[in-house]
Amino acid sequence: MAALDSWVQALEAELGLPPGTVDVGAVLDLARDAAHAVARPAAPVTTYAVGYAAGLAAAGDNAATASGGPDAADKASSLAARWVTD
Repeated sequence: MAALDSWVQALEAELGLPPGTVDVGAVLDLARDAAHAVARPAAPVTTYAVGYAAGLAAAGDNAATASGGPDAADKASSLAARWVTD
């Protein structure tokens, strides 16, 4: 985990995010849920979509706040848990 922690710190700095912005555990949990319940490629797509929704909500986009916001990760995990594949 030391490499991951170092990467996240460098990534936050490179992207201009305050230190500690990325909740690694929450992102990994979300990716796991999407990968296991939907398909492996769903993991990065889901984490990107949740980050995008959170960013829009933080910027004050009313539609994003209503549809995701800070609860976007929980909503996405819940959707993955309910997902039924053929």
